[in-house]
Amino acid sequence: MQGPPKSHAAALETACLTATLESITDAVLMLDGSWNIRYMNGNAERLLQVQRADVMAKNVWSVFPEAVGGPYYLAYHRAVETNSVVSFEEHYAPLNLWTEIRAYPSEEGVTIYFRDISERKAIEAEIHNLAFYDKLTGLPNRQLLLERIGHALSLSRPGAILFIDLDNFKTINDTRGHDKGDILLRLAGERISTAVRSDDTVARFGGDEFVVLLEDLGDTPEDVATAAYGLAANVVRVFCDPFDIAGVEHYSTPSIGVTVFDHEANGVDDLLQRADLAMYQAKAAGRNTVSLFDPAMQIRVNARATLEADMRRAVQNDEFMLHYQPLMGVDGRMVGAEALVRWKHPQRGLVPPCEFIPVAEESNLILPLGRWVMREACRQLALWSRDPHSSTLEMAVNVSATQFHRPDFVEQVLAALAETGAHPSHLRLELTESLLLKDVEGTVSKMQRLRDAGVSFALDDFGTGYSSLSYLHRLPLDQLKIDRSFIWGAFKEGSGAEIVRIIVALGKALNMSVLAEGVETQEQLAFVAAEGCQYYQGYLFSKPLPAAELATLISHLPD
Repeated sequence: MQGPPKSHAAALETACLTATLESITDAVLMLDGSWNIRYMNGNAERLLQVQRADVMAKNVWSVFPEAVGGPYYLAYHRAVETNSVVSFEEHYAPLNLWTEIRAYPSEEGVTIYFRDISERKAIEAEIHNLAFYDKLTGLPNRQLLLERIGHALSLSRPGAILFIDLDNFKTINDTRGHDKGDILLRLAGERISTAVRSDDTVARFGGDEFVVLLEDLGDTPEDVATAAYGLAANVVRVFCDPFDIAGVEHYSTPSIGVTVFDHEANGVDDLLQRADLAMYQAKAAGRNTVSLFDPAMQIRVNARATLEADMRRAVQNDEFMLHYQPLMGVDGRMVGAEALVRWKHPQRGLVPPCEFIPVAEESNLILPLGRWVMREACRQLALWSRDPHSSTLEMAVNVSATQFHRPDFVEQVLAALAETGAHPSHLRLELTESLLLKDVEGTVSKMQRLRDAGVSFALDDFGTGYSSLSYLHRLPLDQLKIDRSFIWGAFKEGSGAEIVRIIVALGKALNMSVLAEGVETQEQLAFVAAEGCQYYQGYLFSKPLPAAELATLISHLPD
């Protein structure tokens, strides 16, 4: 039996091909050698938003004139000219369409398969945004910033970094809620962007911190520093106007650190650290200002970091010791001693307290150090109680605000007394005025619990803080200690003597004893005694002494 005629077979083959092309998910467009459309399937119609009947046999570039000279035009011609398959992805702007293209040249022309990848591209863009842009502000995030700074460093051209921190940002979160804080962050990001150039990178670094990467500011570090400082000043200026936070005006100010980099920069982390240091210098200068990084800052920070590391080791290695400065009655009797911590560094020798105490406060090392001081002072107090010469002496111990506001502070003191056998009635804790400003009710409660156990309290450096009579009379205090500056100032022009008289009168009115600090001369002693101070301490009688030397001094005191 003979098969179908050739014309019929060709028609059948064409029908089968057409049915296949209509069933596939790709859009298909067939062009002849003159770029005329000789076939498109239904998916091509839908994707290109044309009707086959309207475009068949027409030149594809007349149907889509906006594509002439563009990536599609060039790619199709390259496929034909090189007789090779071309594959690429491209965005077709007129239809806002991302397409994946494969073009196959042949003797008849070119067959193009393309598919809509707009959804995939949108997902990729969203993933990219999540990875490199801050969700709240829409600004570049830390990751993208670090990449751009790294690229800028690789160019070996000078540039600069602005490190911006919003002053007192915590206030708006605490008073109006985190949602209002988020509004401020968005608005702050917008203002920073308006204060710098359009091609500068403004990034949200984290929290309430923003970083600006500045490039192409000049050819020398000096020129760059001048220009960067000017842009930082612009940022300060745009923060002068209030922010509208949900209908309420809110003022916010920035502290800005500026650092310049060139081909000698030591890397991204080092650069950001320098800018961060300069920012903290701006805060220390009063906030709402700009500070340019100074290498001396780095020297100070490195020294502080070394000191902190040494202190952590010192706590473990028992390098701290107590010296004791006698507390004297104006009648010449020794009534006690103040425990003062000293640090004997293995290489440096005695480190001044004014150098290591602030570091201990800032690093929270004051907590383990304070616990050690309390136990050691109580241990010495217990030893005194066994000697008739010292059994009546009191021990005064300074307490930091960080220590005092610990929830277990009362338990720590009572435990130190119990462990050492020291008598609570001979322990006096010295508090500062700033400590008392926070949580007055909680402060009174803790003081009363310890006072019920027999412990007494003195208010140290009185007159230098922010005393308020509204709470002072409520506190279970036993003694006011007049700061040494008033004692020294009593013999100079000014009101030092009057302040001493006022403090003494206040102490009497509140039924507290008064102790004068820093008494160094007989004239000063005569003055404080005449004004009514019952007690004093200072170099007139003795400097702070190690326990053994103090014991010798006590043994030679008259009974």
